[in-house]
Amino acid sequence: MARPVNRKCQHCATLPAEEAIALHGSGGSDGDNCWNPADCRKLGYDCHRRRNHYRHRQDDNQPRRRTRKLQKQAIQPDQNQLDQNQLQSIQHNPTAPDPIEFIPPSLPFPYAAVLVLYRQGKDAPVHAIAAEIWQGDRKVNQINAKHCMGMRGNEVTAYIREILEQLHQQVDVSRFEDVIKEVPVEQCPIFDCPVSQYVQHI
Repeated sequence: MARPVNRKCQHCATLPAEEAIALHGSGGSDGDNCWNPADCRKLGYDCHRRRNHYRHRQDDNQPRRRTRKLQKQAIQPDQNQLDQNQLQSIQHNPTAPDPIEFIPPSLPFPYAAVLVLYRQGKDAPVHAIAAEIWQGDRKVNQINAKHCMGMRGNEVTAYIREILEQLHQQVDVSRFEDVIKEVPVEQCPIFDCPVSQYVQHI
C-alpha cells in the first residue's frame, strides 16, 4: 500500500528552497523547526530528497501505473479464450443441452486522433507535426504534416491545440490518444523537405 501524501511536504516542495527554509527552518522566530537537511535528526528522511520526490512524483508514478496495468492485463486470461474453452467442453459433453447461438453486440466505433511527431528522438526538437484520424481499426483521414522548424515550444503547443480544435469541430474528438506516433525525420513526407533530404544523403 502506498504511503499517504504528506500535505505539508507537498506544499513545501512548491516553494523555492530559501522560502522553505525560512518557513520551516529552526533559525529565526518564524520557523516551525520542520526543516531536516541531510537527515541530521535521524528521522529517516531529508528535506532535499523529499522535496525532489514531491516535485517529480507525477512523472515517476505514471510509468509505474502503466507497467502495473500491463502486468494485470497479462495476468488476466483472455476472455475469448475462456469462452472458446467453455464452448468446446459443452460440445464434447453429450448430456449438455444444445448451445445457445450468441451474436455479440456490435461495438460503436467513435473517431480517435493520433498525434504524429517527426523527430530524431524523444528529447529532440519536433521537425514536423501531423495527425491521423482512426475509426476502429481503420484510418479514415489524416492532417498532413506541417514543418515546425524554427518554432518555439509554445508555438508548437499552440499549433497542436489548433489541430485539436479542428478535429473537435469536424469529428467531435477533444483529445489525442495517449500513444504518440514518433517517426524519424528522414521519413518526413513534406515535398522538398531540406532536412529529410540531407539525412537521406548522409
